[in-house]
Amino acid sequence: MKRIISVFAAASLLAGAASAQSLGNLVSSLAGSSNAANTISNVIYAFTGNTQAVSLPGTWNYTGPAISVGGENALANVTGTVASSSVESKVGGYLEKVGIRSGAVTFVFNEDLSFTCTIKSIPLQGTWRTISDGNKVQLQFGKTMKYLSMTGTLTSTATGCKMLFDGKRFLDFVKKAMTYVGKADGTASAITSLSGSYDKLQIGFNLSRKK
Repeated sequence: MKRIISVFAAASLLAGAASAQSLGNLVSSLAGSSNAANTISNVIYAFTGNTQAVSLPGTWNYTGPAISVGGENALANVTGTVASSSVESKVGGYLEKVGIRSGAVTFVFNEDLSFTCTIKSIPLQGTWRTISDGNKVQLQFGKTMKYLSMTGTLTSTATGCKMLFDGKRFLDFVKKAMTYVGKADGTASAITSLSGSYDKLQIGFNLSRKK
């Protein structure tokens, strides 16, 4: 019996070694390519069996803001105590004023890890990648957005997915995007005032996949 167990153990070790060796060879062959880190990450997913919670490649429509609040005083100082859904409605109202509304914003994530965010028919381009086993997403915008980088959580929803970013970072995105699309006004400042009343406010996108 011990001999049989030993044989199985040895076979498992050999299989693991072979898989690790083939993974190592493939990683080595990719090391010099562009977007190597992202490609290697995807290769590791394939070899280890870990899958991303959300498969991003494709076209996504913005359906409204995603909001998350945290901390002991998260719901203080904004018209008293309100539900986070009410906060979402407030922020959504501000974003709509500057053109970030359902039907006016789309994301196209490509297999080559490039993406285009279109706001009011004006494209903002960059690169994307998932990290933390697919639980986080990093968006790196290009020159037009002054190379703004945003890293946030990525989770699936009943209608698609949501991306949540640090509130201040998201507002920085709003300000830069509105300047680029020609609609810079005081709305971003109003959102900043709103976020200043919260502890650990996160703002982002609720997205649905285009069919």
